[in-house]
Amino acid sequence: MEKELSKLEQLKASRNPLRVIDDIYKEANEGVPLSEDYIGLLKWYGMYPHINHDDLEDKKYFMKRVKLVDASMNLEQLKVMAKIGKKYAQGLVDFTTRENVQFHYIQIKDLPEIFNMLESVGLTSRMASGDGPRPIVTCPVSGLDNNEIIDVTKIVKEIDTYFDTNEDQFCNFPRKYKLSVSGCACHCCGHEIQDIAFTAFEEKDEILFDLTIGGGLSKSKQIAYRANRYVKEEQIKDVSIAVAEIFRDNGNRHNRNKARIRHLINDWGVEKFVDEIENKIGYKLQVGLEEPEITPIEKRNHFGINKSKVEGESFIGFATIAGRVPGDDFEKFATILEKYDAKGIRLTTRQNFIVYGVKDEVAKQLADEFDALGYPYEPNTFRGIIQSCTGKEFCKFGITETKNYTNSLIKYLEDKCADFDEYIKISVSGCGNACSHSQISDIGLIGCKTRVDGQRVEAYDIQLGGHLQGTIKSKFAQSSKLKIPADEVPSFIEKLINDYKKDNLNSKSFKEYLTKIDLNN
Repeated sequence: MEKELSKLEQLKASRNPLRVIDDIYKEANEGVPLSEDYIGLLKWYGMYPHINHDDLEDKKYFMKRVKLVDASMNLEQLKVMAKIGKKYAQGLVDFTTRENVQFHYIQIKDLPEIFNMLESVGLTSRMASGDGPRPIVTCPVSGLDNNEIIDVTKIVKEIDTYFDTNEDQFCNFPRKYKLSVSGCACHCCGHEIQDIAFTAFEEKDEILFDLTIGGGLSKSKQIAYRANRYVKEEQIKDVSIAVAEIFRDNGNRHNRNKARIRHLINDWGVEKFVDEIENKIGYKLQVGLEEPEITPIEKRNHFGINKSKVEGESFIGFATIAGRVPGDDFEKFATILEKYDAKGIRLTTRQNFIVYGVKDEVAKQLADEFDALGYPYEPNTFRGIIQSCTGKEFCKFGITETKNYTNSLIKYLEDKCADFDEYIKISVSGCGNACSHSQISDIGLIGCKTRVDGQRVEAYDIQLGGHLQGTIKSKFAQSSKLKIPADEVPSFIEKLINDYKKDNLNSKSFKEYLTKIDLNN
């Protein structure tokens, strides 16, 4: 007997999910409420309901993502995004780990005007989420960095345009499809956790891309497999489309918990999956040899003032506080860029950002103005690579509040551990889905509850020792089995650092120390 499709699959089969746009306009313009059955389809336009705001009189608020094709916003786009943030999002703007912008407090009645504003500067939220190709992750300094292996901006735009032009064929996958294409010298895109990734390296004066498939986080976490194939630049689009079609036609549509590419690869095996890719594209890919040398995760940064490939220009990398940017600050970003005639900003997978197109002679002045706003270009370890998810403030899965909590955690550690200078990655996740990448962090905080004096309080499951460095050396953080009340976590991390300084295990680094200690003894 054939398995029944999941409820969402039945809904998607009944109508192209992108047609939910018709329902959006009916509610916004005619007052015809969107059917509850179709709320889940709003994801195809980057929208998720705000769940945990029971104190709001009007519960119909949404989080809304906007797709940035190559992680960038030019100055005009930035100005428009700042206006949306201030006028419609109550000044709450987040940068995501997939290099997108996320607004809060969006209402359906305002969407026609928001769509018009985005379209006026060449932006869209269509397919910013949903069951299809997600925005492609790429290096934010593509075409700028003197050390990059290759500029992949053109190929990223070509792939996105193909999926966009043929959206009817690619808007209904079993689940999301996450892709990265990177020519970055420090591997900032995190290819190890993508559904499919192309990572550039040089081989005998030729630039090739190492193909990895089947990575991902959340509850079915998995480090990607090497496909043992090298891909040429002109083949990347073919392979990206082939994998999308294979996933679309063969992925699990009965159980969404088993519906990612990694589940299909695990069922088939890597070799069968690669054979199917080659059957689709009609030619054999070059057999891959050993994995190229991969940069460890703690060194995958683009901070500071850097000379650009573009003559007379620099790019500057800044840190946020876990991706949260108040609307007033977002507006000030545009004002500063306009003042110094800079070209725009690009987002990073660490929820930070790059300002590009800055004239060399004013780079320091511009950098100092952002620094004065609270966005350092030479951040300390706690501010530079800490990440957090949306948390229970808005997300239906959230158990703990994360954004304000992360801000206070940073300030505590900056005060108590000011002399600690090793780059470590701390991630705060409001639930086990690990959207903030806590599973690949030195210290991962997973939101949960615990009891204190008989009362259930917000807490964090402490996970230690996560790391990314290619498919062989990468490893997931391990749970310490400790659930520590949220208000005790800052002092717990402080103690970890102080104990490391007195380490009698002779660890070479804090990262190494975290893999040796047993917190239960």
